[in-house]
Amino acid sequence: MENFRKLNISDLPAFKKYLSDLKYELSPYSISSIFMWDECINDVYYYIYKDFLLISEINIKNSENKKLYLPVSKLQPSVGNLLEILNITKYRYFQFVYEDYIEKNRTELLKYFNIIEQQGYMDYIYLSEELSNLKGHKFSKKRNLISQFEKNYLENNLVETLILNRTNIADILTFLDYWHKNSDDLMLDLKECEEKAIKSALNNWDLLELFGISIYINKKISGFAIGSKLSDDTCILHFEKGNKKIKGLYQYLDREFARSLPYDFKFINKESDLNKPGLIKAKESYYPVKKIKSYILERK
Repeated sequence: MENFRKLNISDLPAFKKYLSDLKYELSPYSISSIFMWDECINDVYYYIYKDFLLISEINIKNSENKKLYLPVSKLQPSVGNLLEILNITKYRYFQFVYEDYIEKNRTELLKYFNIIEQQGYMDYIYLSEELSNLKGHKFSKKRNLISQFEKNYLENNLVETLILNRTNIADILTFLDYWHKNSDDLMLDLKECEEKAIKSALNNWDLLELFGISIYINKKISGFAIGSKLSDDTCILHFEKGNKKIKGLYQYLDREFARSLPYDFKFINKESDLNKPGLIKAKESYYPVKKIKSYILERK
């Protein structure tokens, strides 16, 4: 590990140099994801080797559990590049290898690697226009729930939707305390990890170029959504939390996030489903236009 450096927010410019124009479609390659989730389940290290940015995740509880991301550079790495990098780093695995790379290089890869689908890490991609308008029969249930929400709250002038910025992101901390106590969506360790990642996002809001909205009902924060840029045509919805007791709030929050995007993103990547049935059902209910599988390459 002597060549790898522990990630620090001061390393952001170096990461932007490599990742800003990256064509890898999977959400783990967003700059914000890498920095927000550091020191949760894994510690992040990096090493600039020749023309490649090498990103490593090492499990905090078991340092033997370590994997490299697919090397990042202006040109896609060749299979020869992968073998060379494993030899010099003494690693055995690459993770978050996107589907298109596997298909283009499958024959050559199979000579040296076991190709393993990374269960729970398939990204769901949606058309921003569809999520903004929810037109057509397939979205009728979503529109009905939003209509109920609007009738109960919006028409009574109880709802305020704000663009997140330095003046109101502190309110998210207030809501996180409520969410932590009342949500059973995740196992405790994952819930605490996600809460830590959200707090990291808030602490580095401007540096990570994040954006989002918060929903207030009767002047009390009741939900929020946070996103960032992945590529010129795609943004990521990193976090979306709401009061589940308020019918239609999540659907309203989701639509308003899509309508509030600060740039003309064609697609919204809602990240992966963690192989959880509830998340799978929720993500499928918005009819993704594309799903991108993630793979691990294990050196034979």
